[in-house]
Amino acid sequence: MSRVVLVTAQWGESQGEPAAVLRLVAGALSTRAEVEVVALGTAGGSRTTAGPVRTRLDSVFVVHDVPATRADPALAAVVRAALERSGSGRFPDIAGPRLAELAGGRAQGLPEQIAVLGPDTVVLAGLETWWLPDALRMPGGGTRVVSLPLLGDDAMGGLPQLRALLTEVDAVGVLSRGDTRHLPTAPAAPGPGPGSAPEVIELDVAFAVHRNAAESQIAEMGDFGPYVVLLTGSPPGSPGAVRSPGHDYVRRALGPIAVAEVAAHRWSVSSPGKALEMPAGSRTNLWRLLRHAEICIDLRPQGIVARETLESLLLGTPVVVPEGTVAAEWAERSNGGLWYRDYRELFDAAKAILDHPSLRARLGRQGREWARMVHGNQGRFEDQVAQLVLR
Repeated sequence: MSRVVLVTAQWGESQGEPAAVLRLVAGALSTRAEVEVVALGTAGGSRTTAGPVRTRLDSVFVVHDVPATRADPALAAVVRAALERSGSGRFPDIAGPRLAELAGGRAQGLPEQIAVLGPDTVVLAGLETWWLPDALRMPGGGTRVVSLPLLGDDAMGGLPQLRALLTEVDAVGVLSRGDTRHLPTAPAAPGPGPGSAPEVIELDVAFAVHRNAAESQIAEMGDFGPYVVLLTGSPPGSPGAVRSPGHDYVRRALGPIAVAEVAAHRWSVSSPGKALEMPAGSRTNLWRLLRHAEICIDLRPQGIVARETLESLLLGTPVVVPEGTVAAEWAERSNGGLWYRDYRELFDAAKAILDHPSLRARLGRQGREWARMVHGNQGRFEDQVAQLVLR
């Protein structure tokens, strides 16, 4: 059986989308290979290369916590936000080295530590590993090196300093068109061999949604009648949070309908003359909330796979999502929702769906059929992962 080492700074770091995707990839691989994880900088929250490598079990995976230097994500976010305000769609070249430094890290002797594990394939997952490909090409090694950059719509993919993750590996795994936009468009050599472009494999991440559990409605929702879901915060695995426009504002635009809002640390639901607040619920309760909603309106910045959009589509609920995001890609490819540029377009789109039950039914059906075929097929996902990683 092949041995695979997955190198990342995202393992178990949070409930964010990169961590969720990597666990699903590792799980898909574990059916056909021995998988071990090298987790950069996670031992005790280390930001230094000092200290021993600690090995532990995490479910079925052996995890090696390797101390590594890493940047402060808050500082990186501030730098990105400042640069993105230029509106050019790309970062200036002078910012490349600094941003790469903020996104990356160093772990002393890491290639040698990986070599001790004897992998047939090394998977470099996330921008934090941008500096590793050259170091892993040891003479006579013959180890397959695969990149899973987890870029989504991140403009950092265009920085020359990060090109190693896209050009100096044997294969690249992409999750969406956002990932694909960062790949070279004119490789010097189309076939295998020195100077050739890496093989590109698209991974349709399969999210397991418990549809039977989702069929039962949350008890508190029974008194509110038809409702829309408003995503403004961060259930486990989602990318970020935005300020709520307010339920009364939403009703002025859509009409007298209940609004169920999923915020960062609380859920709330209201209809004219009635309101209820609840602590943030479980993923299963989120599925129940999505399953029985008229539509799902997402106001948040989107992550690398727009998980809640896919789950809503899997459950047959139409979506209204921000234009130019991974979520909008799923809405377009599935014909299961609409996308918007601003609040006016958002509420026009949502009202069009609510006012036309036949349109809502058609979008829900189309979205569900596409999502189940593409992102609800575990066997298909395992085949794609094996094609990317295993020889």
